[in-house]
Amino acid sequence: MSNYVLSKQEKETGIKLFKELDGDLNEAAKKLFDDPNEKGSTIRGRALRRFWVDKGFEYRTKVKKKSSKYFLQDSEKDFVHRHYCAEMTKREIAQLLWTDETNHRGFYESAKFVALSDFINKEFPSVTNLRDEITGDRYAPPKIMSTVIKKVNKVVFKEFEVGKISVTDRKCLERLLTYLSAPRFVQVINAYPTKQNRELLESEYIRSTWDKPDLTADELNLYINVCMDYINLKEIEQQKQKLNLMFDDTEGQNDLTMRLTEMLKTKSEEYNQCTNRIDKMIAKLNGERAKRVANQHQRNASVLALVHLFQEEEERRLMIKMADMQKQSVEEEAGKMEQMKDWKARVLGISRQDIV
Repeated sequence: MSNYVLSKQEKETGIKLFKELDGDLNEAAKKLFDDPNEKGSTIRGRALRRFWVDKGFEYRTKVKKKSSKYFLQDSEKDFVHRHYCAEMTKREIAQLLWTDETNHRGFYESAKFVALSDFINKEFPSVTNLRDEITGDRYAPPKIMSTVIKKVNKVVFKEFEVGKISVTDRKCLERLLTYLSAPRFVQVINAYPTKQNRELLESEYIRSTWDKPDLTADELNLYINVCMDYINLKEIEQQKQKLNLMFDDTEGQNDLTMRLTEMLKTKSEEYNQCTNRIDKMIAKLNGERAKRVANQHQRNASVLALVHLFQEEEERRLMIKMADMQKQSVEEEAGKMEQMKDWKARVLGISRQDIV
């Protein structure tokens, strides 16, 4: 018997055994065929293995000590039903349910947390946590002027058009292209898995830097830190709001009320620390750049501005037109003067009385 074909009943039993034995092929073969000598390498064992592979099951043949399974209590299930939502992560639910245990190393790989995760996935299949939503895409910085103009118009409410940009604004937008391609910015934005956080980081970064074409590498890094703290601030505020709602629902539950109070206190401290960091970094950035810009203006005066204006084709044409108009005006005035007999007489030194 070179090939063995599983019966319909054996297939159904094989699926149950896969779940029951956590994919242990050798043990499943022994139970399915009621033979202690069966294993994954026998004819019937290979038939079971092929069936599992066709079903997309990942089997194993080495013995693995199975951890004890945890079953959520009814009170724990009720708590999850009342409090889990898109703004609350599984870890945060676990911290509320089992505050002391979550501080132990390895808790988030334990049977208890696995049971909680499985229960949430089963009960809330359509709810995607906003902080766990994986985008799967790498951030691609803009490479052309038209793309960066669209981003700036959206973020800072400008109405730039590609063919109608002043010299100063063009310089700012060209520098912004390099800012958005900075290695650390690309690395940081790709570290955020959610589209929501990536858009917030990019928007705040553009808003803070687009009109500052003279930023140093250190200043760019500080602006990236500020933008990261904006995201932290948003997430802390969301967590505080959720905790406050949960606090209102826990009247009479002293133990849970104390845990929520402690968590709210911690979140409030994190929020204040975050706002203080942002304020200090912005003050540092604005102060240092203001000094540098003032010194630069003193050195460059107005000559450089004229050079920049002349470099712009439209401005250059306007300046040439103005020069031509001025030249034409002088020539017309000279023609008029040339036709004036009285003016000629005075130039020649002949007065009216001499002529008479």
